[in-house]
Amino acid sequence: MTFFMFVIGNVSSQKLNIEHKFGNTSVGLDINSLYNYNIYEHNRLGAGFDIVTPLKYDSRYGSLFQNVFMVNVYGGYGTRDEAWKYGISLGLAFPRDLFRSFVVSYQHDLTQIGSHSFNEYNLLNTSDNSSYFSSRFSGYDRISATLQIDPPGPSQITLEYSHSRERYLFDAIYLLYPAINSEDEMPYHSFNEVNAKLYLGKHIKFSLLTNIVASQDDSWRINSNPLFEFEYLRFLSEYNNKIDFNNNQGHLSVFAQCGFLIGDNAPISRKFDLSGTGGSYYYFNNSFLTVRPNTFMSDFFALASFRYIFGLSLWKTASSEPHPFVQLNAMWGMLTGKNIENYSGVYYFKDTNPQKYIVLSAPSEGLLEPCIGIDKLVRWGAIDVGIAAAYQITSKNSPYHIDNFWNKFAVICVAKLIL
Repeated sequence: MTFFMFVIGNVSSQKLNIEHKFGNTSVGLDINSLYNYNIYEHNRLGAGFDIVTPLKYDSRYGSLFQNVFMVNVYGGYGTRDEAWKYGISLGLAFPRDLFRSFVVSYQHDLTQIGSHSFNEYNLLNTSDNSSYFSSRFSGYDRISATLQIDPPGPSQITLEYSHSRERYLFDAIYLLYPAINSEDEMPYHSFNEVNAKLYLGKHIKFSLLTNIVASQDDSWRINSNPLFEFEYLRFLSEYNNKIDFNNNQGHLSVFAQCGFLIGDNAPISRKFDLSGTGGSYYYFNNSFLTVRPNTFMSDFFALASFRYIFGLSLWKTASSEPHPFVQLNAMWGMLTGKNIENYSGVYYFKDTNPQKYIVLSAPSEGLLEPCIGIDKLVRWGAIDVGIAAAYQITSKNSPYHIDNFWNKFAVICVAKLIL
């Protein structure tokens, strides 16, 4: 009989495995790959497996510090798009060296356009999965090579080169399902990209993405040389921290991002989607709770979220320990580029088919979203449940201003899984 070790630890960790040891070789089932959801695929069912084995076991070090060979395979199926996704990666890890790991991979999958999240999907931490409300995706086939560098100190560097073929799975009006209807197939576009990421400790992150293309004398480029040119540069930075106060005075969660995209002909998939989870009855972390999906897209943006939870509860029983909290979200952004047309504050992105235009909007005059709520109002089994209310504040002259009070007001449920 085979016994599995259930390794969860802190729910906020991003890698959740059911793991079994065969001697020095570890075989794990990635729990995150079992289920996912978004508006395009609806329910996504799948499985993912990791195999990690030492290159040569060194008894001087524990199992976590062996030089290892790694294999990861996964597969998934979307019940709405009726399409398979899959991938495989092979890698080497050297946990005691400066060059920590090197991985090559192939993926046939889809990705949310305009994503500006550094976090991976986590099945058990639903409050971080605002991608549940995403509907605009690109399908891709991608080959990549990734090098992770771990210099002295708290920093970590990741360098990745990838070649991919991508096509939009949406147009100006509809979501497209090429696996169901061949008429929905959009043309493929090729990308050769270099992505550099720098993590400074646990709280500060940077990302720089650029596309390397063949020289074209008749088009604008950021840099020119005989071998290649940079078509666009995409920069993203993030600060994410939880500050605990002494004497049971609660804690303050701070989340801030800013980014810019330089390149007149950058595709819509590389812009920043600033849409929120408006319309949901569930509270998502670091999301704008009154802004509906597919509302905002930007080339330059800044956003911040401040959330203070009171340390003292209103009362305390076995089934209830309510903690009030207040929150303020703010964002600003703008759209640029030759493929963007502006008509009285409404932006149109020209698709590959010139007869089709995708309507975009940017929070060019800013947006504020105050929120108040009560966390841990009721404990229901392994879930703490609370309630919150948020309201959207915009300039009356902004093109995205909403006059109806109830359309910019949200009442939502706050729920956390307790393990």
